[in-house]
Amino acid sequence: MNKKAKLLIVDDVPSNIYLFTSILKDKYAIIAATNGEKALKLARKFPQPDMILLDIVMPEMDGYEVCKKLKADPETSHIPVIFVTSLNSIEDQDKGLAIGGVEYITKPISKDIAIHRIETHLNLNKLKEVKIDTKKKEIVSVTLDVSNSQKHILVVDDAPQNIQVMVEILKENYIVSVATSGEKAIDMLKNGLEPDLILLDIIMPEMDGYEVCTILKNNISYKNIPIIFVTILEHEKDIVKGLELGAVDYVVKPIEPKVLKARVDTHLKLKEFQDSLLEDIKMKDEILIEQSKFAMLGEMFENITHQWIQPLSVITMSVGNLKLQKEIGEIDEKTLVNSLNNIDNTTKLLSHTIDDFRDFINFDQHSKVFYLKIAIEKPLNLLKKKLEKSNIKVTSSVEEIYLVKGHENYLVQILMNLLTNTIDAFNINKPDHKIITIDTIIENEDTIILTICDTAGGIEEEKVDAIFDKYYTTKKNIGGTGLGLYMSKMIVETKLNGKITVENKDNGACFNISLPLN
Repeated sequence: MNKKAKLLIVDDVPSNIYLFTSILKDKYAIIAATNGEKALKLARKFPQPDMILLDIVMPEMDGYEVCKKLKADPETSHIPVIFVTSLNSIEDQDKGLAIGGVEYITKPISKDIAIHRIETHLNLNKLKEVKIDTKKKEIVSVTLDVSNSQKHILVVDDAPQNIQVMVEILKENYIVSVATSGEKAIDMLKNGLEPDLILLDIIMPEMDGYEVCTILKNNISYKNIPIIFVTILEHEKDIVKGLELGAVDYVVKPIEPKVLKARVDTHLKLKEFQDSLLEDIKMKDEILIEQSKFAMLGEMFENITHQWIQPLSVITMSVGNLKLQKEIGEIDEKTLVNSLNNIDNTTKLLSHTIDDFRDFINFDQHSKVFYLKIAIEKPLNLLKKKLEKSNIKVTSSVEEIYLVKGHENYLVQILMNLLTNTIDAFNINKPDHKIITIDTIIENEDTIILTICDTAGGIEEEKVDAIFDKYYTTKKNIGGTGLGLYMSKMIVETKLNGKITVENKDNGACFNISLPLN
């Protein structure tokens, strides 16, 4: 279970502390201080708070002074401070951000908005590598190595004066593009514009900001672009609606330059950190795919050795018979021809098996068009002896006409894994009838669904949703790692542009693989 983030709430009014605690206690671990001196002591105490929510108006030492002391102390300078205040003037906002605050929350407090602000900066802080030496009480914060290239902002607003204000604020630090309507913004994205962040007005004619946000978040090409709403709507329900649609934040008009810069900077940093981590995860997943490929090579080689035993015995026996008949002088032309044909056919079978194995080793990294039926036959040929040994009957009704575009060998790898899992399930559960059925369903003109169903007893219903999770396995007792189905899902999605699901059907499991038709 993940450890709750620790928040320090600083306010001289106990009722405010109680209100914040009641709102946040389920999600965070809460500690509190009723004055600045206590806050500074608690901030230095290990384990330190992950964030400080700091009231501005307090007697003796106000929030600004507390923040200055926190930021001047190497032990506490790394802790993000969010000001909580009823002071909503531009001067107050400027002052708080200038002395080191990362954000502010205005009173009266909205639970949804407060949690959103807190989560944003907790996530940003998590994406920094922070090391704390408790003996020396030294804190070393090392940010990830991210690009310093100039970022691109798309401003979407129907009012020229608003656009001018935002462009003036941002043009010094960012590349700024402009769209005067939601439709134009979407067209610009379709035509190749790749902004790092979008500033989106809510109230616009024809297509408002909410609708634009919904369209972008439902499109895989644009869904990861952070959207900040720029709005005159200050009601909680309007702001929360925007956040629920997928926006990362909001800025209220009239626009305060320092607030806009702070919000933009925060979410650009957060996105860049996340992109960097996603790239790292992608690289690790690619390594896992390669490792799973080599593991599958071992499985294939084992199956090939089993398949070769009988054909090699046939060749050896045919050659022995020919030698014997020649020695006793009883060889005739018909016997010679039959024996040579038998050896030739058996050699072709061995050669065919080697071709399948060689094709898999020579992994083609380029997407191509291939026949689905042929791709299915390759793992079936390689697993033929194993299937026969377990008395498993395979029926395939896949027609020869279906052409699929993708990486054929990745599909072979997935089918090898699914079929091997099914063989194991049959051997464990020992049902009376052992049948694997392979079929296809045409979903639409662009998609075909390949179904691999068995009669091995199925998957426990409460485990169906977890079957593709990393490290989840139903074969712990026989050395399962839980990576096979996770890798299959990842390969289908990233290498074959499809998807894989599973369901229980007719006393067995049925895997459905959606693939793009050529």
